[in-house]
Amino acid sequence: MTISRVACVVSTNWLREQLGTNIKNQISKKLRILDTSFLKNKEVDTYTTCYLQEHIPQSVYFGLHNCVESTPELPRNLPDPQCFSEYVRTLGVHPDTHIVAYDRFGPTPAFRAWWIFRLYGHKNISVLDGGLRKWIADGYETTNELVTVEPSNFEAKLDKSLIRSYEDMVRNAETKHEQVLDARAVDCDTITNDMDGGVIPGAKHIPFENLFSSDGTFKSDTEIKALFDGAGVNLEAPMVGSCFTGMTACGIAAAAYVLGKDIPIYYGSWTEWRQRAPEELKQRYKKAS
Repeated sequence: MTISRVACVVSTNWLREQLGTNIKNQISKKLRILDTSFLKNKEVDTYTTCYLQEHIPQSVYFGLHNCVESTPELPRNLPDPQCFSEYVRTLGVHPDTHIVAYDRFGPTPAFRAWWIFRLYGHKNISVLDGGLRKWIADGYETTNELVTVEPSNFEAKLDKSLIRSYEDMVRNAETKHEQVLDARAVDCDTITNDMDGGVIPGAKHIPFENLFSSDGTFKSDTEIKALFDGAGVNLEAPMVGSCFTGMTACGIAAAAYVLGKDIPIYYGSWTEWRQRAPEELKQRYKKAS
């Protein structure tokens, strides 16, 4: 199952075939399905309200908030490496385990999980194309049964090539070595207060939502390349992904990945940048009057 370059997304048909005939009980350490669904309201227990009610057979729940200590500048902070290691061990993720991440509300959490695991050294991960909604639409069964997995010896190993800090981005603002790809849609007539009216200077915009078809599946490689070309991105030059809190930027990194480019993301993104960067390093947009 492990290949040299794991597919960024896998189809519902492919996953159903991997589960085999004994869909509910034959749990193998070679495959781990993670339900990454989460609600922005941290006071709501997504595990109880969603996962326990319905999930893909053999899947275990992966909480994106686990091991994360948020700050005003980094509301979507990175998980603590030691805590993350201990947590992932309970999920039964071994070195040769192929992870398939999915969500039920939208693609953002699954792609964040895709990036987090790769950041911490586990490259053998894919996202279920279309998530739980596509799985159900294709007629595949769900369950509320829990599974028991064999604990692993997972050890997080940070891959610094996949991440950029505020300091890195300040230097990049001077050198312009890496093209900044912003996953937020910027339309001067509709820009929101949440964006605080600005972006990192020179950012090229590839809206996260534009990466997906109407059924929630990832667009074709040709369509994704057209989005990059339309934004004026040079695929032969270095790139870094950004967004509002470091979530949808993971989707941009995944899009670059399917085009053969493994790029980092600025995990602090605009939320950190708007609070720390000097005004001359903020490209402002005004709302239409």
